[in-house]
Amino acid sequence: MKWILAVFLLTGVAIAMRKQGVAVKGVLKCGTAFANNTKVRIVDIDTGPDPDDTLDEKRTGEDGAFALTGSTHELTSIDPVLYIWHECRDEQTPCSRKIKLLIPKKYIHGGTPTAEQWVDIGVLNLEGSFDNEGRECIKD
Repeated sequence: MKWILAVFLLTGVAIAMRKQGVAVKGVLKCGTAFANNTKVRIVDIDTGPDPDDTLDEKRTGEDGAFALTGSTHELTSIDPVLYIWHECRDEQTPCSRKIKLLIPKKYIHGGTPTAEQWVDIGVLNLEGSFDNEGRECIKD
């Protein structure tokens, strides 16, 4: 009987988990040059024992452009962020500059984004400093 109850409860939890995702695109520059080969990642920030979920990760192209899209299954709404690691005006300092941009919840979709659900950050110049900017040594 306990086994049947456990299966029933686990089935209920699995059904309650919703597929949610985000899609982000943009162009990164360092002054007048494109920030090519810059690492970008979208992540669902989780609290508690559940680790953060990487939804997608890529490097920018020669034109500084990127397009990330990914999804996960969660019981509650996801908390998506965009991370950018770069070396703009910082080549001599150890490790990379790390920027964290919060993605508005209105852009969370059910698994396949429509054109209106893409977050377009436009052209972002990485020369300046950003609130809560950090530094992190990353592996490729």
